[in-house]
Amino acid sequence: MLALSDGMECPHCHTRLEAASGGRILAAFAGLAAGWLVWRLTRDSSGPLGDVLPELYVVLAFGIVSPIVLAFSAALQPAPAAPVVDAAAASSHGASHGGGHH
Repeated sequence: MLALSDGMECPHCHTRLEAASGGRILAAFAGLAAGWLVWRLTRDSSGPLGDVLPELYVVLAFGIVSPIVLAFSAALQPAPAAPVVDAAAASSHGASHGGGHH
């Protein structure tokens, strides 16, 4: 749920929570480091897919390592309030496109 919505709601107090920036940065660097390590280990592969497989393995390593690190290192904090949408701006949007939705 946290990965899909960039936040979650506390089940007790119903406050919207998000992962702190420090945990996200740590997870990104850990994913990049894992990707670099996998590339170093697979860059000399041969065969018909030898040029493509190291890049595929890098993407997979980043995609696996960074969420795992985020899950174990992220501290949840209250999310900032969502911006309020102005009603006048919303009504002018429909008028500029011919009045209706596509």
